[in-house]
Amino acid sequence: DHRDLHSFPTRRSSDLSAEAKKAPKFLKAGKVVLLLNGRQAGKKAVIVKSFDEGTPDRPYGHALVAGIMKYPLKITKGMSEKKIAKRSRIKPFLKCVNYNHVMPTRYALDVELKSIVTSDVVSGSNPTARQNSRKEVKKILEDKYSTSLKTGKNKWFFQKLRF
Repeated sequence: DHRDLHSFPTRRSSDLSAEAKKAPKFLKAGKVVLLLNGRQAGKKAVIVKSFDEGTPDRPYGHALVAGIMKYPLKITKGMSEKKIAKRSRIKPFLKCVNYNHVMPTRYALDVELKSIVTSDVVSGSNPTARQNSRKEVKKILEDKYSTSLKTGKNKWFFQKLRF
């Protein structure tokens, strides 16, 4: 009988929202993610703060990220100190991204950016505060990069994603 086929239990929207809310708990601060959309697509970033429930102006799960717009260049042992310093420069970005547009990785980066990168800085109401926080992030990421050259830790984060 064809009516039996349509008698399966349908999922209510309330069930869906409850499941969607408790899904991404692994997107915590310090997790390295790849951005999938927009100008920074394919770039690596680290989550500074995550908003699983969303905020009134952004009613969806999103995260505040700090990432690398321009990666450091390759360094060989024949290079001078000055050249190494020049090639180790990083251009960072700060962005607020929807969870749908990030791909989490298994990597984490232990950087303390919470005090520098805040949602009011990223909102763009104050451009000078944004520039200053970007400069501080640049400094921190460059320090992290120089230590990663010596130790070999977090090397993957500072390499361009080849795709």
